[in-house]
Amino acid sequence: MKIDKTLNDDYAILTLKGEFDTFYCPALMQEVEDLLERGVNHLVVDMRLVKFINSTALGAVIKAHKRCRAESGELVIAQPSPFVRDVITKVGIDKLITMYDSEGDAVKAIIKHLNQKELAGDAPVDQEKVLITFTDEIRNKMIGGKKTLLGTMSNVDGHKVQFVWNGKKAGISADQAKQLFFAGSDVNLKFQVKMIKKSYFELVAVVDSAEPTTDGGVRISAKFTKISDSDRNALVQFADDMAYLKRQLPGK
Repeated sequence: MKIDKTLNDDYAILTLKGEFDTFYCPALMQEVEDLLERGVNHLVVDMRLVKFINSTALGAVIKAHKRCRAESGELVIAQPSPFVRDVITKVGIDKLITMYDSEGDAVKAIIKHLNQKELAGDAPVDQEKVLITFTDEIRNKMIGGKKTLLGTMSNVDGHKVQFVWNGKKAGISADQAKQLFFAGSDVNLKFQVKMIKKSYFELVAVVDSAEPTTDGGVRISAKFTKISDSDRNALVQFADDMAYLKRQLPGK
């Protein structure tokens, strides 16, 4: 089987070609994990060219769907081949994962899902990825060399940012993470706020605080120290706009 990938700003299309059996399950999951690491959690899986799919591969599709959901995203299937549609329908997977007759319909559904989340105030910042680097040798030594850490955004405005970082996979405890992000230290940050602009914000901030989270990570609050006037104005406007939109939603 071959997997072709089309990457858009907010979602990706994975086109599967050939026979999807047990051997190719790791390849699909690796593609999904790579996309999630990049902050892309909305996927269209186009299966029009899949001639065969076995039970293990069906399990991989379900696992990929759950991974996207766990990251506040969505996975849908587009234009399944007759064989795939028959198998998925017989097993009942269509009750779990939505199927669409065309790729265009699947993309429209994904965009609708994204728009609904944005208006609800969940998607524009929350769960977006933030890339973190340190300039000093001491902290780079603590993480095993000059590396880019991947955090998860919580909130941002024109003056400050909040994000969560968990070093569990790297063997770094919450107490050690607090030493990495000690109060008064500088951090270089790179992140997107897709409702403002497609390109990245690249800013320098100074850490205000780092508090432990229940899952062994730390929640960092930091104030911007190097930010252009245009970027600051854009983030201020974004925060004001989102506050207004939330007030207009039912129950707010």
